[in-house]
Amino acid sequence: MESASHKKRFRIALLASAEGEREELSDALQINSLGHELLIFENPDQLFEALDTSLPNLIMIALDDGKWSSTDVLARIKQTPMIKAIPVIVFYRQSTSPNTPELYRLGAASVIRMPLRFEGLIKIVQVMEDYWFNVTSPLSL
Repeated sequence: MESASHKKRFRIALLASAEGEREELSDALQINSLGHELLIFENPDQLFEALDTSLPNLIMIALDDGKWSSTDVLARIKQTPMIKAIPVIVFYRQSTSPNTPELYRLGAASVIRMPLRFEGLIKIVQVMEDYWFNVTSPLSL
C-alpha cells in the first residue's frame, strides 16, 4: 500500500449552506490528513461558477436549510455534460427527510445521514475517502 506522502491529491468540492455543516465536514476531512484540496462553497451559484474553471474529483452536498434543494443541485450537476460524471455524495441531517429514491435516480453516488456525534462523522469520512480515492478508480480530470 502506498504511503500517505506518495498518494495522489484529489480535489473535493463541498457545498454546504449551513456554517455548522461546512465546519463539521471540512474538519472531518482535515482530521484524516490526506492532503486533498478542499474547495468550500456556501451556495450553488458559487459551486457552479467554480466548476466552470476547476473540476473536482468528488462533490459533497449538504443543503439542509430549505433555501436550496439537494435534489435540484444534483439534477443540475447531472444535466451538465462537463461535470455529470463527477461522483456526488449527498449528506443530510437526521431532522430532515430527503427524497432518497429520487436522489439516487438523479445520479447520487451516496446519500448519507450525518451522525449526531462528530466522531461518527470522522469515521464516515474515513470510509468515504478510502472508498473513493483508494478502492475505486477516481475520475481523472
